[in-house]
Amino acid sequence: MRSCLMSNCQRRFFRLLVSACAGILAVLYASCATAGDPPRIDYSDEKSILYEIETASKTLNTDPLEGLVRSRALLDNTNGFPEVQNLFNQASERSRAEFDIAVAAGRWSDALVLFRSLKALGIAPLEWSEALLLENRLLAWKNEGNLTLAHLDEPVQSTPEDEAPPSVIVSNMIKGTVTVWVDKGLRIENGVGYADRVIGSGFFIDHRGYLITNYHVIESEVNPEYEGYSRLFIKTGDDPDARIPARVIGWDPVLDIALLKTEIKPQAVFSLGTSEDLKIGNRIYAIGSPAGLEQTLTSGIVSAQKRRLLSLGNVLQIDAPINHGNSGGPIVDEAGRVQAVVFAGIEPYEGLNFAIPVEFLRIILPALYAGGKVTHPWTGSFGKTAQLAGSTAAMGVSVVYTLTNGPLSVAGMPAGTVVTSVNGVRVRTLEELQGVLIRERPGTIIKIAGIPPELLDESRFDSFTETEWYIRLSQRPELPGKKIFTTDVESRALLPVFGLDVERVGATKKYLVRSVVRGSIADESGFSEQDVVEIREVLFDDENKAVSIQLYTKRRKSGYLDAFIGLAASLDSPSYF
Repeated sequence: MRSCLMSNCQRRFFRLLVSACAGILAVLYASCATAGDPPRIDYSDEKSILYEIETASKTLNTDPLEGLVRSRALLDNTNGFPEVQNLFNQASERSRAEFDIAVAAGRWSDALVLFRSLKALGIAPLEWSEALLLENRLLAWKNEGNLTLAHLDEPVQSTPEDEAPPSVIVSNMIKGTVTVWVDKGLRIENGVGYADRVIGSGFFIDHRGYLITNYHVIESEVNPEYEGYSRLFIKTGDDPDARIPARVIGWDPVLDIALLKTEIKPQAVFSLGTSEDLKIGNRIYAIGSPAGLEQTLTSGIVSAQKRRLLSLGNVLQIDAPINHGNSGGPIVDEAGRVQAVVFAGIEPYEGLNFAIPVEFLRIILPALYAGGKVTHPWTGSFGKTAQLAGSTAAMGVSVVYTLTNGPLSVAGMPAGTVVTSVNGVRVRTLEELQGVLIRERPGTIIKIAGIPPELLDESRFDSFTETEWYIRLSQRPELPGKKIFTTDVESRALLPVFGLDVERVGATKKYLVRSVVRGSIADESGFSEQDVVEIREVLFDDENKAVSIQLYTKRRKSGYLDAFIGLAASLDSPSYF
């Protein structure tokens, strides 16, 4: 690694130049991103290091944790720069001061983010612990009267049986469910107006009138892109003709869950169980309003587990009858404890329905109560579960792609690294990694351990000492693929979105395929190494959340004959983390 090549006088001059021209440099970087390889933090180049020091310094007052993680990356990737250690010390002190401010103000969730970040770096205040912070947050929830959150960490274990629940339990459960009704005015078709409405289900979780439903049921209430009329009501079984006003408190488009509030006192409130003990074949029950028929109870079994239908996790497959209007209703066990939330069914196939495990609801419930749109963390990466050579044993998560200037890029982690643990928690698969990350808030600093590509030898995997990086989680975009296309150059965006790893050939938009991600769109379309492709057009379909690309190509498997091929892919994927 390159060390000090400038004199102190030259360094001071360059820092002044960087400070005065930061905006110009940013514009130059942006313009370069469309022509060649994207700009990266080059920790071997002294000018890049000084520019990064200046960038990190500017964040200390406005975003101390950003300055902290950038200064730590500088500390880990450079030598011979006394300014770096000083910067890290300043960022540490500023972050600890921010923690003290959050504690004094009783902002316990913010204090937890700061404490966990400082703990990951080994500089957490000794007089505090995570358990003590959680205890204070719990006390605050109790003082607010929020018993739902106060008992969130006390789930009653499910003991599913094949016997139907007693009639008294059924009667009580039904009283805690409602029909969610969204009036969207009139829909005009062929000059004729029809009543436009969305019908779903919901269930109370709080005696103060809070209830759960699906985000897609109430989307028109909170989606800024919706410009029509929208009015939200609920209907109870006692008086199905009465429309009771309700409002949306918090919503999560990724996990398809929303928290609503009404001003009535519910007759019954559901307890949140845990679906971790559910097994295939266990009896479950669904309550909802199929076709608007309030308080309908159906039964079935868990047909399958770990169906990968959500971007951030697996869902349950169930065979309990589900129809239009069931969305947002509870899936319960024989004791009436919520095990999942209905969210989808496949119409042509009877008995093929899906539900969101209650564990996801438990994770995001504090954020839902806090109000607004729930955000999730990500590292700006795309990856796959890595396996040992000649074996099906999972060894970690291979980082296939990192977003330019994203969290992993800032930390200096190269593509090709195999991630093996997060904050000391071992992860062997992409699902396990996402299961750890989803429990963190955006903005938190975490410690990731793994094996960089230059040291990776799958045949001797257990003999390596892991390298550590400190990552500050950023906010996951709703459509990661679109973020990649608008931030990175097109040729690099082909890798995470379509599975094509290419390199430029000449000065045109022609590229040579270096590799193809197994199981990707490109792989399924017959692309292979040494194919020649030329990007002709990229089109975004915002309505369907997809992107299509038109390629002129000569493929080896087709005898290098000229061809025009169109590829389409979702702008979201379970492989982003």
